Amino acid sequence: MSAPKLSIHAVKSLGRALGSPLAWRGKAIGAALRERIILRVSSINSCYVCSAVHGTVARVVGVTAEQVEQARSREPADDERTRAALRYAEIRTTGQEEDFPQDVAGFEAMYSPQERHEVRTIVDLFTFNNRFNNTWEALIPGGSMRRRRMGIEP
Repeated sequence: MSAPKLSIHAVKSLGRALGSPLAWRGKAIGAALRERIILRVSSINSCYVCSAVHGTVARVVGVTAEQVEQARSREPADDERTRAALRYAEIRTTGQEEDFPQDVAGFEAMYSPQERHEVRTIVDLFTFNNRFNNTWEALIPGGSMRRRRMGIEP
């Protein structure tokens, strides 16, 4: 499967995220959940650079190696709240909110309006960021060599 490229979906995601710059920090949901969401979105978008960088950040903010791998491999999380947020991140990243109304409702029932807003904003920001990075990497000569030097070539 090739990496998702920049698309109208990604550009719309950026537009939504730009309207909420304070939500990018994820203060209401906490740094650990924020990083797990970023890892899940980066995994879906096959953005190896973001996955490597945010894997390190996740460990710094207290996410275990097992939880990092769970987020990257799209395994279900241990607790129900995190599982709902990561599932919602998958659905929003792929633009399928209308296709999974029960999963969306489950997510919305577990999180406050501010938390939901942060999750949506983070997913939107990284959907764009991942796809922009993947497109850029494909256009710049030597991308594969740079990823190998970073130890992240898939």
